[in-house]
Amino acid sequence: MRVVVTAGHVDHGKSALVRGLTGMEPDRFAEERARGLTIDLGFAWTDLPDGTTVAFVDVPGHERFIANMLAGAGSCELALLVIAADEGWMPQSTEHQAILDLLGVRHAVVALTKVDRVDDETVELAAEEIRDALADSPLATAPIVPCSATDGTGLAEVRGALAGLLASAPAPRDDERPRLWLDRAFTVRGAGTVVTGTLAGGSLRVGEEVAALPQGAGATRIRGLQMLGEQAEVAPPGSRVAVNLVGVDRDAVARGDALVRPGQWQPTHAVDVRLRTLSGWSVERRGAWHAHLGTAQRTARVLPTAAGAISGEGTARLELDGPVVAAAGDRLILREAGAWETVAGGEVLDPHPPPRPRGRAAREQRGQELARRASALARDDDAALLAAHLAERRAAPQQTTAGDLGLANHAPARLAEPAGAVTLGGGWLADPTALDAWREEARAAADRAHRERPLAAAAPRDVVDRAVHAAGCPEGALGAVRERLLAEGTLIAVGSGVALPEHRVTLTDEQDTARDALLARLRAAPLSPPRLSEAAAEAGADDALVGHLVESGVLVRLADDVAVPAEAVDDAAQRLRALHAQAGPFTAAAAKDALGTTRRVAVPLLELLDRRGVTRREGDQRVCP
Repeated sequence: MRVVVTAGHVDHGKSALVRGLTGMEPDRFAEERARGLTIDLGFAWTDLPDGTTVAFVDVPGHERFIANMLAGAGSCELALLVIAADEGWMPQSTEHQAILDLLGVRHAVVALTKVDRVDDETVELAAEEIRDALADSPLATAPIVPCSATDGTGLAEVRGALAGLLASAPAPRDDERPRLWLDRAFTVRGAGTVVTGTLAGGSLRVGEEVAALPQGAGATRIRGLQMLGEQAEVAPPGSRVAVNLVGVDRDAVARGDALVRPGQWQPTHAVDVRLRTLSGWSVERRGAWHAHLGTAQRTARVLPTAAGAISGEGTARLELDGPVVAAAGDRLILREAGAWETVAGGEVLDPHPPPRPRGRAAREQRGQELARRASALARDDDAALLAAHLAERRAAPQQTTAGDLGLANHAPARLAEPAGAVTLGGGWLADPTALDAWREEARAAADRAHRERPLAAAAPRDVVDRAVHAAGCPEGALGAVRERLLAEGTLIAVGSGVALPEHRVTLTDEQDTARDALLARLRAAPLSPPRLSEAAAEAGADDALVGHLVESGVLVRLADDVAVPAEAVDDAAQRLRALHAQAGPFTAAAAKDALGTTRRVAVPLLELLDRRGVTRREGDQRVCP
């Protein structure tokens, strides 16, 4: 099944043609049928001669209902452009064709309707007029099929042209990231809330978990799927589908929402876009602007990237009055609300842009970044788009990056490590140039720490993290960057800190003498040592030297002013095991006597041995496991 949207001037016979092709009534409301005027979206379908099923989204042609037309056209890639032979090309024909062009519709059939009302010469002139009007558009070669829904003339040829259109058009893209732009939501008695739309980006299955964004209806489950009146277990991309949702109130969903898989999409209030204005129009800050994306309509504040108005092509930030679910490459339409005119259209370049740049140089840089994004999108080059994204952000979470760029979360090859990206641990991706800069900053920070504390075996990890963060690394990626630098050998782990691989602690002659004197003083009574501060002062050892001896494991600090040689701890462990083997569980007092020490040393020493598993406290006694 493929979905085709109708387009054309009011009263040119769009609904009548759909009715003639399908035998179904696309106008859903009695008022529409009574007035012969389509107000909202209509839907119908039929099988073509080659067995292909085509579904029509019938849209209003009247300028007053252009927002409804955009809701129908915004998620379709194929079109049936309808022009009446008795009136020819009209103002709404121009606007609808321009909208199709701005939305990226490149495949269409032109139906020249109402030929039963005119002679053959008029039909030929109308066809020439259409060809002239489309000459400079992507639809210049679209087939023009004369027909009449009244007497059936040419309907078989329209069907054949539609079959050719569907056969030649690219297959719907499947990124395993489904998004169903909602155009209707209603309640079915006994079933609950049902939403409808044209599915893109991936398949939906009965029973799977989904969410309606941006209204935030929360996670729900698909109770049932229906395509063209028939129940289905799976709806593939490109389908016209109705979805029955579990536990969702009708008021919690509306046109403009999108049904998606939880976690794959995040709503946004601002998008950076590339705009192309229609002839005679420009886009600037002033003005009442409406942005149409998918089935959503939002009031927008337009902020051109460069100074001045956009006339022709340019980039801009759109700040929206309500959130939308957008991805890079999405097409949109910009209309001037006061004039009720379509002014421009374009595509989303960045759905979650960084803070708006301030100053001319920053705006120029942002313009260059957006130009790289636009070029990658035009080439459908995922690697280049990813590289541009990371060059701007320096690092980004892999999952949100997939959503920002419209890539598949479940297609790892799409986010593999091309030339423009480095895969870090923890689900982060980084720009190679940024990683090089962070590597140098990390080395410089560690080197400074080594020079400031030459007797310290390592620098604190937060010293390195702060330097990398100051160089532009997102806070959430600091751990991933540090682990990358450790894995590649730029840094090495030393205890709880990090060090440069080449770092070595070297003592001066004076420090060697002080070290030997301090150790001799402590080893003279290893389990009954003097206060550490007193012994260090007598030996001429400063705090840095004492810290080095503790870090290197020569001394074991039991308390603030208590330290013993490392071998004394091992000796104490052996004595206490012997005590336990001889007398069983022992008290702290018994341990103190067995070790020949004081309570000042015995208590913290026993606590250390508890932590090491040499002893275990049971009430007021200890055992050796």
